[in-house]
Amino acid sequence: MINPRRLFICSCIALVTSAFTFSLHGDVMQEIGQAFNFTQEQNGAIGLAIFWGMAASMLVGGFVCDFLGLKNVMFVALACHLTGSLGIVFARQIMGEGKPESYYHWLWCFAFIMGCGNGATEVGINPLVATMYARNKTHYLNILHAWWPGGLVIGGLLAVFVRQVLFHQSGTLLFGQLELWQASLLLIVVPALVYGFILIGSQFPVTERVESGVSTSDMFKEALRPMFLLWAFCMLLTAATELGPQKWQNSVMTSTLKFQSAGTLILIFTSGMMFVLRHFAGPIAHRLSPVGMLTVSAILSFIGLYLLSFAHNVATAFGYAFIYGLGIAYFWPTMLGVAAERFPRGGALILALMGTAGNISVGASLLVMGGIVDHYNVSYIQEHDPSLAGTYLKKNQEGKPIALDEDAIKALEKRVANAQEAEAAQKFESEGKVQSAQDLKAKEVIDAAKREGFSQAFRWVATYLTLPVIFIFAAIAISNRLKGGYRAVHISETIEPEATPL
Repeated sequence: MINPRRLFICSCIALVTSAFTFSLHGDVMQEIGQAFNFTQEQNGAIGLAIFWGMAASMLVGGFVCDFLGLKNVMFVALACHLTGSLGIVFARQIMGEGKPESYYHWLWCFAFIMGCGNGATEVGINPLVATMYARNKTHYLNILHAWWPGGLVIGGLLAVFVRQVLFHQSGTLLFGQLELWQASLLLIVVPALVYGFILIGSQFPVTERVESGVSTSDMFKEALRPMFLLWAFCMLLTAATELGPQKWQNSVMTSTLKFQSAGTLILIFTSGMMFVLRHFAGPIAHRLSPVGMLTVSAILSFIGLYLLSFAHNVATAFGYAFIYGLGIAYFWPTMLGVAAERFPRGGALILALMGTAGNISVGASLLVMGGIVDHYNVSYIQEHDPSLAGTYLKKNQEGKPIALDEDAIKALEKRVANAQEAEAAQKFESEGKVQSAQDLKAKEVIDAAKREGFSQAFRWVATYLTLPVIFIFAAIAISNRLKGGYRAVHISETIEPEATPL
């Protein structure tokens, strides 16, 4: 017997697992880069691999979902979540000592597999909820996807606990084996095992499209409608606005506010807002229309993200993050809800294609943001203190500076910390004071370079991705109003594509 409540809870916990891969990896992204001496672009590329995996599995999953069945899709998600996360956590133990490039390729591959788990989760849960709550899709998809920020909050708090309690002293190993980043990522396994246990013995329905007898050819036709293609393009922009900056947020805010997990605490704050707001999506969408709600969201996202790039203290960081959080709260689930309501004959394929578009965009934006960070890091140091370039910048084969050298910077930070301890203990020689002053100056320049790089990356997303979608949503909302307003289409209805406003 099908138990909708049990299936909905299982879906929520699976989405929490996906959120863990995001928040926990984001919290320790810099530690992973430092452990293997990666560039920021390589760091971004590993984050990108998660989203490439998610996009690939959603694209494939959208075509085979009805063939495999929703339950089997969820088991695929479970296998990928476990394999991907454990492959990353135990990379050193499995590979032994190796070159940074070999580690990079290993981590990229298992990040991709972990991302496939996220994608398979979305392929399963979105049509499942759309099928169980066919008459109120936008509202229930928002409630379901409230557990994405809910998972970010739980994962963020666990990340802070691991960092501040289990690893309160730098360099400490947990159980003599695990580093900070390994212990954090190992937590992904916990919710994965919980939703895997719920899957056992659960019965799943067929999708709404299959149940209604809509043919596969009609499903493909729905995916080729011009208005759906436009909506999928909008998903490219909204997903990058929401998830790209969030993935880099801990790196940005830690550099700006100068304490570890600063960005993770802000992520917890904004995610908590989103968790609450998404439970009220139905009434807001009814009052403004889903597209009108998205227009307001895009405006707030642009303002909040642009201001966040100028945050310089705790008050401004949380204040601007509040505006940004209000903006992105409804993006992902409402984009899915509108697609499900306006193009219901597309079934699981439509929802999977939306998720694919979103993840391709996020993955690409992470890579671009990483490249922007590296570029401004290098240019800032070359402009403000060229003497540091030879020591603290990593070069390519042609000898061109491409990024900060994390190994050299770690050594610098250690020297500065030791000097400060010696000074406090009044055991400082005159020669040591000179070296300490030089190191401190170098660290200040490097910290400023990091802040500049991260801030420019945020401004790029706001200007080139968020601003355009404001005008697209506004145009669609106006078009809807002129044609009688937004309304959901039920799968049994037949509407000519050219007569259907989005």
